[in-house]
Amino acid sequence: MHKNILNKKTTLIVLLILFTTLTATAQKRIADHFLQMLRHQKTDSLQTEALLIWTDTENAGLDDSTYYPNQIIAIGQKEQNPDVEAIGQAFLGYYFGKNDNQPKALEHFLKAIQLGEKRNNPRIMLRLYNFMSYYSDANKSIEYSQKVIALAKQTKELNWQIEATYQIGGVYFVLKQYDLALQYFQQAYNMNLLLKRKGKQTSDRDVIILSGLGQTFNKLHNSTLALAYFRLGLRASKTNDDYIKAFYGLATYFKEAHNVDSTFYYSSKMYKLAESSSLDRYKVLASKMLYENYKEKGDLASALKYHEIYKVSTDSMNSITKTKKLESMLMQEKERQKELAEKREQENETHKNNLEYAAIALGLVSFVILFLLLSHTIIANQKLINFLGVVALLIAFELLNLFLHPYLGQLTHHSPIFMLLTMVCIAAILVPLHHKIEHWTVHKLVEKNKKIRLAAAKKTIKQLETESHN
Repeated sequence: MHKNILNKKTTLIVLLILFTTLTATAQKRIADHFLQMLRHQKTDSLQTEALLIWTDTENAGLDDSTYYPNQIIAIGQKEQNPDVEAIGQAFLGYYFGKNDNQPKALEHFLKAIQLGEKRNNPRIMLRLYNFMSYYSDANKSIEYSQKVIALAKQTKELNWQIEATYQIGGVYFVLKQYDLALQYFQQAYNMNLLLKRKGKQTSDRDVIILSGLGQTFNKLHNSTLALAYFRLGLRASKTNDDYIKAFYGLATYFKEAHNVDSTFYYSSKMYKLAESSSLDRYKVLASKMLYENYKEKGDLASALKYHEIYKVSTDSMNSITKTKKLESMLMQEKERQKELAEKREQENETHKNNLEYAAIALGLVSFVILFLLLSHTIIANQKLINFLGVVALLIAFELLNLFLHPYLGQLTHHSPIFMLLTMVCIAAILVPLHHKIEHWTVHKLVEKNKKIRLAAAKKTIKQLETESHN
């Protein structure tokens, strides 16, 4: 059995590694197969392991849709696996965050954390906290990142520890606390070197960390080290995205140093790569730098050309942002409709419960009427009246308990200890009252029944005497 589980894990890992190397269409096709595989996992641990691997892969193109996150949520709900559902909610929050809908993003991230806390799996929680760190204010971001670091040490996942450490450095950089930013960037750099020796470090992270160090040293007016780290970042670059980020760091460095030729050189390289990629933000930045550079040189024709490119690129980026916001609003409306449907379902359930309560009350009243009618007949004897009296009072007692239970649950937050103590206190009040009412009711009815039976017996005797005299 253990061997079969290991074989399944190995197959899943191979599949998800392939997932990162294919085109967007092929990636989506593999993601569909992944969802099928996730549905057919027979244990919670295999489901969770599969999802953990998936969260650590490059999901190119898959974060532009809510389809896959919603599918994961549905699987988690069906299989009653809160860890799977939590990751699905986190992916959904990430989608809304990318589309500039911060409130909706935080709503789903908080749902994810609440679900994750049910089992408190450290590998799940550190990923959820990492999501939260990117979509919180400065103080909260640092707090969540520190939680990620603590859990990453526990699970021995150095890559997540690096990610969180760099994130803290980035927050301090934005807050202009450059000494603290430098401290965390250097920690991230040292850990990244350790990961590099193990063969698990990526060029993308390398370039980002080196760029962070370069920007920080530049703000601390250490131009020598700033330039050294920017050039190290360029040397570490392997992909177009890496080179764009490295060129941007160098272009901004030389621009602040008022080195027109070097600024032009690196901004031109950045522009050419950005033009052939989907990184519109860098195309805007590069075209702006080139426009300012040509203007400073006095080449007004070239300056006008890049100014037009800058304007068109900015409008295009704004248009894309507006489109994404519109899509986000439509998705939010869809979520609102879903919430309304759930509310209607809850109202229907409440109505159904009210009908059941009414039926119980009607049944109790009918039982009492039948009990009283029966007690006025000679058919019922003392034992039957005693038995029916106890049953009637027990039903009343249990009905009271049924009505009080939801309110007690809210009051005690469903704590078993407080629920028990509250029920004991209520019982301490009701049980003596129960005995008094039982004694009074049954005694009265039994005495009344005895009188009825005695009167009936006297009447019968009198009739017999009359008949015997005749």
